[in-house]
Amino acid sequence: MTSAVRLLRAAGALTVLVAVSAGVPVLLTALHLVPHGLPSLDEVGAMLKARDDGQLVQVVLAAGAWVCWALFTASTVAEVVALIRARPATALPGLGIFQQAAAALLAAVVVGMTVAPAVAGTSVSGTAATHPPLPIAALPGVLSETAGPHLGAPGIQTVPDSSAHEESVPLPSNTYEVRRRDTLWALAERYLGNPLRYPEIVKLNPTAIGADNKIVAGTVLVLPSDATGLTPAGASPGPAAPSAVEEVTVEPGDTLWGIAEEVTGDGQNWRQAWEANRGRTEPGGEVFTDPSLIQPGWALSIPTSDGGPAPDPVPSTPQPTVPGPDPAPTPSEPTGSDPSESTTASPAPATTAPTSPGSTAPSAGPSPTQVGAPTAATSDVPMVAYTGGGVLLAGISLMALMRYRRRQLRQRRPGRLISPTPSELLHVERALQSVGSADVTWLDQALRSLVQVLAKVEGARLPDVLAACMTDDVLTLVLTGPAPHAPEPWTVNEAGTRWSIRRGDPLTYDERRRAHFFAPFPTLASVGSTAEGEHWLLDLERIAATSLTGDVDRSLDLLRFLAAELAHNTWSEMLQVTLVGFGEELAQINPDRLTYSEDVDKAIAAATGQLESVTGAMRFADTDVLAGRLHDIAADAWAPHVLLIAPAAGETSAELEPLLTALKRQSSRSAVAVVLATDSDRADDVRWQLSIDDAGVLRIPALDLELRAQQLSAEEATSLAQMLALAAVTEDRPIPAAHGHQPWDQHADACGGLRVDVANASRLQPSERDLADVADGEPAPGLADPSAGTANSVLPLPMQSYLDHAATTELDLRALAPATDDGVRRQVERADPDLDGDLSDWADPSSPRPKLTLLGPVRVRAQGSLPERNPRRQFYTEIVAYLATRPDGVISERYATAIWPDEPDVVGKTKVRQSISVVRAWLGTEPATGADYLPSGLTAAAAGRYRIDNILIDAELFRRLRVRGLARRAEGIADLSAALDLVSGRPFDVPAPRRGAAGGYSWLVDESSRLDHEYAAMIVDVAHTVATHHLAAGEPGLAAAAAQVALRAGSFEDVPLLDLVAACDAQGNRAAADAYVARILANHDAEVEEDLPPRTAEILYRRQWTDRAG
Repeated sequence: MTSAVRLLRAAGALTVLVAVSAGVPVLLTALHLVPHGLPSLDEVGAMLKARDDGQLVQVVLAAGAWVCWALFTASTVAEVVALIRARPATALPGLGIFQQAAAALLAAVVVGMTVAPAVAGTSVSGTAATHPPLPIAALPGVLSETAGPHLGAPGIQTVPDSSAHEESVPLPSNTYEVRRRDTLWALAERYLGNPLRYPEIVKLNPTAIGADNKIVAGTVLVLPSDATGLTPAGASPGPAAPSAVEEVTVEPGDTLWGIAEEVTGDGQNWRQAWEANRGRTEPGGEVFTDPSLIQPGWALSIPTSDGGPAPDPVPSTPQPTVPGPDPAPTPSEPTGSDPSESTTASPAPATTAPTSPGSTAPSAGPSPTQVGAPTAATSDVPMVAYTGGGVLLAGISLMALMRYRRRQLRQRRPGRLISPTPSELLHVERALQSVGSADVTWLDQALRSLVQVLAKVEGARLPDVLAACMTDDVLTLVLTGPAPHAPEPWTVNEAGTRWSIRRGDPLTYDERRRAHFFAPFPTLASVGSTAEGEHWLLDLERIAATSLTGDVDRSLDLLRFLAAELAHNTWSEMLQVTLVGFGEELAQINPDRLTYSEDVDKAIAAATGQLESVTGAMRFADTDVLAGRLHDIAADAWAPHVLLIAPAAGETSAELEPLLTALKRQSSRSAVAVVLATDSDRADDVRWQLSIDDAGVLRIPALDLELRAQQLSAEEATSLAQMLALAAVTEDRPIPAAHGHQPWDQHADACGGLRVDVANASRLQPSERDLADVADGEPAPGLADPSAGTANSVLPLPMQSYLDHAATTELDLRALAPATDDGVRRQVERADPDLDGDLSDWADPSSPRPKLTLLGPVRVRAQGSLPERNPRRQFYTEIVAYLATRPDGVISERYATAIWPDEPDVVGKTKVRQSISVVRAWLGTEPATGADYLPSGLTAAAAGRYRIDNILIDAELFRRLRVRGLARRAEGIADLSAALDLVSGRPFDVPAPRRGAAGGYSWLVDESSRLDHEYAAMIVDVAHTVATHHLAAGEPGLAAAAAQVALRAGSFEDVPLLDLVAACDAQGNRAAADAYVARILANHDAEVEEDLPPRTAEILYRRQWTDRAG
């Protein structure tokens, strides 16, 4: 709703209020309908018996009008009083209809009379936006350079620590940090002395106050200079008087912890609040007897003095940086223990769950991208660029990240892991995983389908696209002129200037033929969106010369967005983008497409040369760019070049105006585009002049559009470019130690591999129990002398046998089949005596233990049930998966923010506890003890954390089988085969979440571990070990079955494909073997061995498979 509409509604509401409250009595008085007293019963009887001359009806109507006026006026007064007190109005018995009307009118007046932010963009139809665009916050600090690149990985730029920044740039004294329950009305009354002055606060904070004057807890507001009684935001308030208390009315979603934190600044003071209110009789007669149960409407007296112990001083000496479990519990559910006493969580019952974050085990070694990483952490920048209209950029960037991840996996060596995203950049990957749901693949395939179908039609031409509009369901191409004939399933409007296709229409697109056609519109780039969900893209090369005027900072943010999107969009080919005078931080995002330059004349000369080349090619071939791309006529001549120029850079160049003039003279597209940001009017030099104001509203006069402009700040661009540049690095890393704390975890790494360092230590230092267990004549553990080969491993044959028959290397064999001895075997088996029993329970449908499948479609099997009317199985399954992978438990706050990552105020909401309650009922109870598998956080064992006990997880059973199998040497191949039997598909295979819905498994993007990466690697490594065993044993059919398990698990690696080549070769199926080799070469776009990873090239060369395939 626009400001004008709100103002009109407010004026109308105020007119109604005045007319009813004051106008009705004046009107009734003028009509002489004012009652002078109550009639007696005799007078009433006489009036009813007398002949009716209309006076009786008049009296009845007048009495009714006065009664309604009195009731409405009373309701209005009650609502005004409630508004002044910033509290809900007391419900007046029988006056609900009047109160609702009065409240609605008052709300319209209050909202409409408020100074509102700038108007949002409108769509082509002119429909007003629902609310204005959210401005981008200023950068909190200056980006600093870090250590140089290492192992090919680019350096990471970070912003200064927030605390240091606060010292250098103090906040003004007249600031206030918003707390829950605050309203602008109440703030104006409290600090300005007059609640009607709240519009002054709105005017001072246009970027901090949302639509309809909504303010969010934690926001820092600037108040007028005459505000009194303020404590500056970020400053510590002085100590409260010991006897001071604050009266608080409980609201829905409140917890005693949250109220104490709000009033005193520390949630640990909930105990003082509990003591001050224990046994208190609340409205309705209820007595406050349970600190974890408070009801809306209750009144509580909260002591404002801290009363708690002083925090421990921060040690001056640096502490070792060993990762640990979650921080000390700060549960929303009070635990009942004294905060001054040091509490230690009781050890958890033995479970089969891993610990994802918070491992205390040392890392096996730094990853390549972590060497020399900066010590200052990047601020967790809210990724504004990926919300609203930025979902296209999010989708493009997420697809680019997935492509880089696949390349990393193909380069990964067995026994190692791909490099993860550094912790400083995890917020970017989480944002992409959470928001990057736009189906950019559909857009790409829809555009390419036009080429594939029209290329078969004699005389057909591609539509001359000027712009495109994409919604959730429809893609519309805006053309320069009428083109009434479109191929099915495209439809054309009456004017012939718009081609549309719906998402459900069958596309005439063939992925197998993709490489045979050129992308038709490679410079389509999104520039803005509407509140109705329309994403608008401009074809930059068709417009050719575009200027962008208005707010300089907003213009630069739009240019950055264009560059970031063009860097990886899939509907572009042979594209070159040059950034002049800005965007150096983006240069590393994709060096194959993006180039940064400070030399504007050199960049203009390159664009001018491309323009001359394209013009000459069109004249020589007697064709145009679109026809050349469609019919593959010297198609490499139509490679597009986009030049993006910052405001100051273009003003000094004498070569810019001739280039713009030449582009304007082109009658059709010329594969060259210039977008110039300028603070002056250049309408005469360009085809289109766009404008953008300081509120981010983009105006495109040629299309009669007002949009919310796409924006990418310098800090967001830096983070995005660094994350994708690091993902492009293919160096792998050692697998870290296991994350859990169970006895078997001491012998395993994160993927279930046998830790050689532990095995070596056990051989060197046998325990007394090991020596006592050794029978006469048996060697003591540690006395065995394993050879450098594989004789004492799960692959006991001579190494050359495996090299001759399998698709493996010497390094693979040493990494996947470490030598061991009987002492290590006994230690590993003794550390996990319940493994066979747990496997039996897993396979037993009647076992009451909850079971979680992660190595395939995520599924929970439990004895309980979900709510019948609203089961939400996928949602509650994710909750089980999150909690089960954290056997140390997780505090309520961390659980809430992990499951609802897009709700910053979710902590303390009732749905957090309700979800736990539903899952607790679903998982059921332990039959022997009657204890819940998901105990309450109030129990001593839980120590204020949510944790699932005794749950069976296929991924943990897999790890346990693998480490035991490796310790058992030759006999252990049965355990490895049993582990593969647990795999049912791709790890964490879940349906795509609905847009805006909770979940999405974004918590997998964790700085301590990446379970999805670890599970994928361990499946491939075990499958390769089993396949290698069967190939050397002359069982190629079983080897192929093992390799197929890895492929069913979604592997993109060469390892299982090479195993299948060896298996088919051993079976004499040469055609199938050659087909797998061709698939490997296609995955790498390789023509010779030099294009392949070293391991793949070595195996293909040694087995002479590439020569045969060629």
